Amino acid sequence: MILFAKTPRLHEVKTRLMPALTAAQALALHESMLADQSAFVRSLAGATRTCEVCLDAMQGDGDLGARMERALGRALSSGAHRAAILGADAPTLPRALVEEAFELLARGADAAIVPATDGGYVLVGASRPVPALFRGVPWGTPSVLATTREHAREAGLVLLETSPWADVDVEADLSRLACELVADPSRAPATAAALSRLGLYAPQDPMV
Repeated sequence: MILFAKTPRLHEVKTRLMPALTAAQALALHESMLADQSAFVRSLAGATRTCEVCLDAMQGDGDLGARMERALGRALSSGAHRAAILGADAPTLPRALVEEAFELLARGADAAIVPATDGGYVLVGASRPVPALFRGVPWGTPSVLATTREHAREAGLVLLETSPWADVDVEADLSRLACELVADPSRAPATAAALSRLGLYAPQDPMV
C-alpha cells in the first residue's frame, strides 16, 4: 500500500481551494489530510501487507501516470502479489473500500480502482504491471476515470471498481467533508481540527 502525496509547500498544494482558502489555509489543510492519510495507511499494514508514504520528491520524473506506473511496478517486482496507490485527498475513505479493492485483485482482477465522484479515482491497484492504465491519461480532469476504463478495454485488462468515494479538490468539497466529519471525526481527526480552525466544521464534542 503506497500513499502518494505532494510535499507540503506554500502556494503548491490544494491550489483549487483558493481563493476560498488562503494559501496558508490550503497548506494547513493539506498537511492535516496528509497526517490523517499517513496514519490510515500505517493502520493497514500487517503480516502480509507493507505500507509506505511516497512524497513527490521520492516519486521520480514524469507525469502522475509515469510515477504511479513506476511505483506499482517497483512494488510488484519486489515480490508483492498486489499493490495499490492511495492519494492524500480522500481523508474519510473507509477502510472497507480499500479492503474491497484488494479483494477484487485477489479474485483475479488485473487492476482495481475506487472511483472518485468527480471523474477521477482515489485509489488504484494492480496484480500485475498495467502500463496502459497510466499512459495518455488527461490527469487532473474529469475524464480520468473514463479514459482509464477505455484504456483497460483496449488492452484487454480486467478492471474492476468498488463503490465511489469523494475526494477534496474544490471549494464545494469542503462542506461535504465537514458533514462527513461531523458524523464521524475519528477517521480524520487532524483534518477535522483543521476545518474547525477554519470555521468550516463545528464538532459535536470539543476537539482535544
